[in-house]
Amino acid sequence: MLSIFLNGYAQEKKPNILLIVVDDLNDYTGFLGGHPQVKTPNMDALAKEGTVFTNAHTNTPICAPSRASFLTGIYPHVSHNFWFTDWTINKVLSNSKSIAQFMGDNGYKTYATGKLMHHRVKSEWNEYGIENDFGPYAYDGKKVAKHPNMPAAYTDNKNDGLFMSLAKVPNVKVTDKAPGYKGWYDVKNKKPFKYVNDDDRDLMNDELSAEWAVDKLKGLDKFNNDKPFFMAVGFVRPHTPLVAPQKYFDMYPLETLKVPVIKKNDNKDTYYRTTFKWAMPWTQHYQELEASYKNIDDGLKTYVQAYLACVSFTDDQIGKVLKTLKESRFDKNTVVILVSDHGYNMGEKDFLYKNNLWEESTRIPMIIKDPSIKGSKGQRIKHPVSLIDLYPTIADFANIKASNTKNELGKTLSGFSLKPFLENPKNPQWKGPDVALTAVRGLLKSDETKKQSYSVRSEKYRYILYVNGKEELYDHTKDAYEWINLANNKKYRQIKADLKNQLQEILTKQ
Repeated sequence: MLSIFLNGYAQEKKPNILLIVVDDLNDYTGFLGGHPQVKTPNMDALAKEGTVFTNAHTNTPICAPSRASFLTGIYPHVSHNFWFTDWTINKVLSNSKSIAQFMGDNGYKTYATGKLMHHRVKSEWNEYGIENDFGPYAYDGKKVAKHPNMPAAYTDNKNDGLFMSLAKVPNVKVTDKAPGYKGWYDVKNKKPFKYVNDDDRDLMNDELSAEWAVDKLKGLDKFNNDKPFFMAVGFVRPHTPLVAPQKYFDMYPLETLKVPVIKKNDNKDTYYRTTFKWAMPWTQHYQELEASYKNIDDGLKTYVQAYLACVSFTDDQIGKVLKTLKESRFDKNTVVILVSDHGYNMGEKDFLYKNNLWEESTRIPMIIKDPSIKGSKGQRIKHPVSLIDLYPTIADFANIKASNTKNELGKTLSGFSLKPFLENPKNPQWKGPDVALTAVRGLLKSDETKKQSYSVRSEKYRYILYVNGKEELYDHTKDAYEWINLANNKKYRQIKADLKNQLQEILTKQ
């Protein structure tokens, strides 16, 4: 009887925390309305049960540095980790505790599955389930090959150059250089990926992760444990390759699919491409798509269909995990957080990728549900926040006051807890800034703070300062699509100066 009481007491004192991380998801969700036809019933249901941060942003809009930042709680300009270098050899990050180690050191059992860090350290978790896998891919018998149904002009990169239904089984012809292969291939496990139809096939990586999380939650539900749990579930879709079962493609018929709202020549008053002295491959995807179809709208429809299919596919996996949680004894004592690592441009400004400082790539879905906070259900917060606030928010929910540093070489958390917004959205005791900061690699061979490009997003404006000194300014009260660069407009001189000062103030805080 005493053990049951102690178990219940521990669970009441410390909430469980479930973190769901989606990859490359922009505002194409029902609750954000980024695409009028998207179907995301499970994420939408969570949004109704929790608090939605409608002005949430990534701190660096590309996977590896974004995850290294928010899962350690340290800004890229503080750690000088702006790119794909292994975060475990970064002087600052390696001497600071990741969220997994931090929670484990402070009384939580920690579990993870799927795509979280690019460079995983399994030992930081009590259990790590399914490792990330981007596939399946077409295969020529020796290596990953370009899918034969892909347009000739589009990149043959195995990740970025594939948007296709699983039902389009690749048939790679035999050549004098390769033996050819008919079917999909699981590169990670070095075996064919079975696909007969949607009901007779191998499970994809996200399905395996959802299955693992469901089993883990059910197991924990049956087992009396005096420790709360922190579980992180990472889903790789809608990251490229945009491959999903056919039923998800059927949800978005090409004949009726709507393409994004795009202004012709919208990139003429922008400076992103002028910051590079070489042709970065990701800057050319839109042009490759344009060259692949007689009408660019046809190309965009095909691409958007695959993206939306992957979004709905991932939404189903999220639904499996949330349903299991709801049916467990943990439902009333588990904080659920759902975020994406960054957004994605779908042709706006002639750009089809991420890693830029515009709204489509910096803005992310962010939902926080805490069943214990009355009145937080269905709230929508428009104050700018960012992923850097995730770590301190989790620590706050768990009521952990301990340091996140391992030693004097580590850095304290860069962000601020978002919990005050849930408790009092009209007058939150928010200690953070009035802008959300995003960084993009400026000079590829430099990790210096001053040699990167930056953006700050306030409630009404976006200001961009590129490494070469060029500027962009957008007024979101009049220009939600960021079509008109006002950086040289005299009427906005003071607004631009204020935003630039706020940007510099954040950068100087190390």
